[in-house]
Amino acid sequence: MKKTLIVNLKRFGDIFQTGHLISTLKDKQPNHEIHLLCYDECASAAKTLKGLTKVHSLDRKKIVTYYKNPIYSDGLAFNEIQKKTQTIQEEGYDRVINYSNDSVSTYLCSFFASSKTAISGISFTSKQTISYSSESAIVLNDIVTQTDFTPFNLNDLYHDLVDEIYTPSDREKVKSNKTHDKTALNNLNRLREIKNSDTSAVSIVGFQICSSSPLKDIPFETLKNVIQSVYSHPNMVPILIIAPTAQERDYSNKINTLFENRLVSVEADFIALPSVLKNIDLLVSPDTSVKHLADLVETPVLEISLGYAPFLKQGTINPRSAIITAPPHLRIFKEGGESEERIREVNSLLSDQLIFQTILTLLGNENTEVNNYLSNFCVYRPVKVIDGIYHMPVSGPTNGVFEAKRVLGRAIIQKIFKGVIDENLFELAYGKIDRKDIQAAIEDEKQALSIVTKELLSTLRGLIQTQESKSKAPAFIEALEKLLSRCFDRNLAAIPTLVFRAQIESLNSDSLEANFKEVEALLYKLKDNLQGSLFVFKVCEEVGYGIKSNPRAKETQREGTL
Repeated sequence: MKKTLIVNLKRFGDIFQTGHLISTLKDKQPNHEIHLLCYDECASAAKTLKGLTKVHSLDRKKIVTYYKNPIYSDGLAFNEIQKKTQTIQEEGYDRVINYSNDSVSTYLCSFFASSKTAISGISFTSKQTISYSSESAIVLNDIVTQTDFTPFNLNDLYHDLVDEIYTPSDREKVKSNKTHDKTALNNLNRLREIKNSDTSAVSIVGFQICSSSPLKDIPFETLKNVIQSVYSHPNMVPILIIAPTAQERDYSNKINTLFENRLVSVEADFIALPSVLKNIDLLVSPDTSVKHLADLVETPVLEISLGYAPFLKQGTINPRSAIITAPPHLRIFKEGGESEERIREVNSLLSDQLIFQTILTLLGNENTEVNNYLSNFCVYRPVKVIDGIYHMPVSGPTNGVFEAKRVLGRAIIQKIFKGVIDENLFELAYGKIDRKDIQAAIEDEKQALSIVTKELLSTLRGLIQTQESKSKAPAFIEALEKLLSRCFDRNLAAIPTLVFRAQIESLNSDSLEANFKEVEALLYKLKDNLQGSLFVFKVCEEVGYGIKSNPRAKETQREGTL
């Protein structure tokens, strides 16, 4: 029987996100054994995922204690790791998937690698250079982490690592207790009956009130006002969803006091939580692991993306969901990238009316036109495209040039690695983005491509001269460094340059002459990729010529029609 090991050493939300990949793998090969390696503290979340045969875990706290405490020898930490990894290796895996893509997981995947074990993702070679299993591993490791435009959701890239495309399926992805399911359904229907004897006419809106950081939480006054609007609606019932911790209980009590303790607060661990989420109609949540769990049980989510929450990479992927965010071209998604004071200032501008009107739209209760409420924040919806899910702006003060570059960035990656372009995505873009902004983005990117192309030709010339005379090597190195510095530019020409850098850094040749030949081949490949990017712009323009001008594209961005 075939065996696959997924190495995911990240947090709860990332563990739940793995459920989509597990489901896809089981759809393709139902008898395939799938194991997961995580840290001890996340094992409880992993064990809720359907399709897993076995969960392995590392005691991170013990390992760190051994390693950092001067009382203990570092050897104890390494012994602890070796003892666990040796047991895992003895399972005899056919494939190991590096899901978390960090240095620790990469070392572990390299350890598990053998002549019989294929690695999906990145691993280290014996020379400590990075080995990429596929082009998508480069996108995952080098492009999505570097570029501003983040054209892919991580879930799509994890699927591409194993040559699959994410497609929503009917397969249950999370385990739930039947008794908990029945209890949750009965209790929530009683709440519905309080509003209306026809329970089908009443929607339960769950509020996940806390995240891992106060900077990502919905501001207290905003949250209170939204709950009040839902509470006052004749066909909606709000409930508070909290984890079994003292901190969240206290926060829930603080909110409930304002409603004379009339709100229902549901305290659930990862075993009971799926039963709750399956039986509500909508979850309103900041960036938390709960939103990922809601995606797995296919409950719509209104995600409130604040602070450093990276919604373009890890936002909800349910097409029935939505994401509210400050304009992403103004956001800094890196933790610690901007001051807490600045984040709180931006968060304070979030309108409770925008949240409430979006709730109404997602529940299909009313045809909603939102005007004044969208002056500061935008609404995005996940849409199904040819190679996964794309987050498309639907209202608010989005920046058309920024959004056009996101679309073009995805198409460039498709062209470079797959040789195809999703023209339907261009058609969608023309329906949401003013064509003048798309054209402005293309013209800007053409200039950037021209600069990189000139530097590429200079580098090629330097390489040829160096092969003829080693005294010319300093000029070649200078030209190469200048070319590689383009990886940090805030334009799409950085994408093919990042691919080139990744391939340069993974060179394994033993001789200088062989390295020169490989570098020369990669430079010509970069030239092809730059020309491919130019072809993408041409196709986008041609698609635009075939589409009638959309007068609502600019109006939608200004007025905020949802």
